[in-house]
Amino acid sequence: MQNSMSSLLTKFGHWSFSSLIARELTRLFGSMREKEEFGLLSRPHYAYGLLRAADTAKYFGISEVTCCEFGVAHGAGLENMCNLSSMISAETGIKMHIYGFDTGVGIPDGLTYKDHPEMWIPGDFSMGDTDSLQKKMNGRASIIFGNIEDTISGFVRTLTETAPVGFIAIDVDIYSGTKAALRLFDATNPKLYLPATSIYFDDIIFYYSNRWCGELAAIEEFNFEHEWRKIDIDRSLPSDRAIHSSPFYKQMYAAHILDHPLRHNLYKRESMDIPLHHKYMSKKKM
Repeated sequence: MQNSMSSLLTKFGHWSFSSLIARELTRLFGSMREKEEFGLLSRPHYAYGLLRAADTAKYFGISEVTCCEFGVAHGAGLENMCNLSSMISAETGIKMHIYGFDTGVGIPDGLTYKDHPEMWIPGDFSMGDTDSLQKKMNGRASIIFGNIEDTISGFVRTLTETAPVGFIAIDVDIYSGTKAALRLFDATNPKLYLPATSIYFDDIIFYYSNRWCGELAAIEEFNFEHEWRKIDIDRSLPSDRAIHSSPFYKQMYAAHILDHPLRHNLYKRESMDIPLHHKYMSKKKM
């Protein structure tokens, strides 16, 4: 009993009593959007990224988006992405195309100091039975097997303006895999992406994380190497969300497509008053 109470205090100690009541009421009766804000949907970081992609696409009159998970392992995250995308599509009307990337055999050989060998070894997070996982996806997601360095260029060539990239989750653990995954943004046509594309980085908040190794190093190098594509933290979090502190907030970034035509031409819409401006800049509808 004492351990359970301690666990609850650790989890909710920063919450007020009224916030806890609001959270429980939302869990029981809330809409999909309200549950997302309270972190009540499975994998809240995926829910946030997918909803952000859908809302951004809808704002710009785009009806479909492409979403990717790099690092599938046993497929729990990819299945969750599929389930969430169904809910979000029903809410927003935006169709989502889901893709997973994985070697199928876990972390590859050839790790250097940048790949955090103090944490990972080749073979970690092996997928196991690939056929069963594909059957489990049942056409809801496509899985691209192989080293990302070898598969990403071919995938980029299949991207279309009809379904630009809107959200990606990177959970490959190592620098080299992340570096390869970020080549997703190397296409010369900026319309293959939303003007700002949400990204979740899984492995950037443990003790050994630093800007010279792992996913953080890949981000640093990407920004250095690209003039018109930049990756930065998602500066809209937490804003006025129902939950003001959540670990995944630190893991949400955005790829800014600075050469996108929508960033160089005035977007045609009605004038905005101050309240609508604050809503626009903070969270929900864009």
